[in-house]
Amino acid sequence: MEKNLIKGYIAQSNCTLTKLHKLLQEKYNIATTVQNLGGKINKQTLKYNEILQIADVLGYEIRWVEKS
Repeated sequence: MEKNLIKGYIAQSNCTLTKLHKLLQEKYNIATTVQNLGGKINKQTLKYNEILQIADVLGYEIRWVEKS
């Protein structure tokens, strides 16, 4: 997923990277640092399940929609 898209959703949710990290730790008990999370976003190396978790704690869901 494009890094600016993820950063946009974080900002649109009035969230910071630190707050996002805290939310992920609370809900999913992630074992990473704020710096590592930011690096994964910037390098676009997030795993699909990490993207789903980020979407969830920000109040979004990701849907697969068939192309018409």
